Amino acid sequence: MINSLTQYFALNGLLVLPNIGMIKLHKEDAKWVNSILFAPKETIIFEPIDSKPSKLFYHFLGETLDISFEQAIFQYEQYINEVFQNDLPHFELGNFGSLQKIEGEYHWISNFHSSAYFKEIEIAPITHQDDAVPKNTTKKENWYLWSIVLALLSIVLILFKFL
Repeated sequence: MINSLTQYFALNGLLVLPNIGMIKLHKEDAKWVNSILFAPKETIIFEPIDSKPSKLFYHFLGETLDISFEQAIFQYEQYINEVFQNDLPHFELGNFGSLQKIEGEYHWISNFHSSAYFKEIEIAPITHQDDAVPKNTTKKENWYLWSIVLALLSIVLILFKFL
């Protein structure tokens, strides 16, 4: 079951735990401030909101576990009840992190840190100098002569092949 839940979270960035809350991927866009491009930030957060999973989730769960839609609802709710009523120290969601119950409250401990993947970029202004690039003024425009020579050579080779 946990492999299916991890796979669903990786695909959709959201996992609803009935009567407990939801784990979701929060994204912030990159920002341009002065001459620094701040990297986008992605964090996994837990919100203690009482909510129900979507039908899409149950269809996904049913397909991955090869069970019916109704059986997916029943097995998922049973699984969540077993995990969180047995006072287990934590609920691990693959390598993304774990949900721990500390003094009656749930806390998300994330293993995912986007700063390991995205870095800030400082861009310095570019100065353009015409003297920096040497100009080649002795270039001759002889391309048309070379094309005529190659065409004549091709015709001679084709005639030589047929003789």
